Amino acid sequence: MKYDVIIIGAGPGGIFSAYELIHQNKDLKIAVFEEGYSLEKRHCPIDGKKVPSCIKCPTCAIMSGFGGAGAFSDGKYNITNDFGGTLFEYIGKEEALDLMRYVDEINVTHGGEDTKLYSTAGTHFKKICMQNKLKLLDA
Repeated sequence: MKYDVIIIGAGPGGIFSAYELIHQNKDLKIAVFEEGYSLEKRHCPIDGKKVPSCIKCPTCAIMSGFGGAGAFSDGKYNITNDFGGTLFEYIGKEEALDLMRYVDEINVTHGGEDTKLYSTAGTHFKKICMQNKLKLLDA
């Protein structure tokens, strides 16, 4: 079979690349290749008892596979320019935030939970951290 686009990796970057491309041109033939397994087949043998730690599987079910390393996370996104990357240095802070919100919108459209914005700025917890010389990143 011939493809117009081949994407290597079905982590967030690969998935969103395919998503954006197909929305720009529905006729594109896109193939996404991933070394790991589908979500249903991704199981880590670590159980805490018989297998207490990593046994170096040839293909790590936590790091590889559809959805990438974040597939089993709780889905939290840091919608901030304060940490997590430097995209804003190239496109500006407001546009970077707009893109973060856009990604969140797509996730919600496809079954993700709506974002609950939370910040530690101005909280009692922040004050305690500062009193104990701990740096708390406000998100």
